[in-house]
Amino acid sequence: MKPPRYLAVMDRLNPLVVGLLHTPGLHHLASPGLMTVTLAGRKSGRRLRFPVGYHDQGDAVVVLVSNARNRRWWRNFRQPWPAELRLRGRTRRVLGEVLQPGSDEYRTRVGRSFRRAAFIPRMFDIDFDRRQGLTAEQMRALGDYAAVVRFQDAPD
Repeated sequence: MKPPRYLAVMDRLNPLVVGLLHTPGLHHLASPGLMTVTLAGRKSGRRLRFPVGYHDQGDAVVVLVSNARNRRWWRNFRQPWPAELRLRGRTRRVLGEVLQPGSDEYRTRVGRSFRRAAFIPRMFDIDFDRRQGLTAEQMRALGDYAAVVRFQDAPD
């Protein structure tokens, strides 16, 4: 799959979106679909903060990472790793973990996200049938193109 053009535009807008999401009284303009992730890089130790689209699935906040081969931040979560989410004007301490492509949880989380809004599967170039769910072929294509990061509240 070829990365969509909008990704390059979004990357340039990231600092403005982060500012908006961290501004009291204005975050609500972007909060329904965007949040920030803040983490210390696993190798570098550098503090990273960036906006991402999210899906609150009740027991977890899920991020579908498109064009994952060309994005690096999600790799910090190949093993459980702490982060902070700025979500709807509030900060939450969480543990993030990448879900294994092909796993039942990967299929379930992606399916829930795709059912949420019709435009989401199109972002991943998937012709998603809500009744059928993800086919084996679609799962293979997603596994090659997308990463799924599950964030759950960190134990105190």
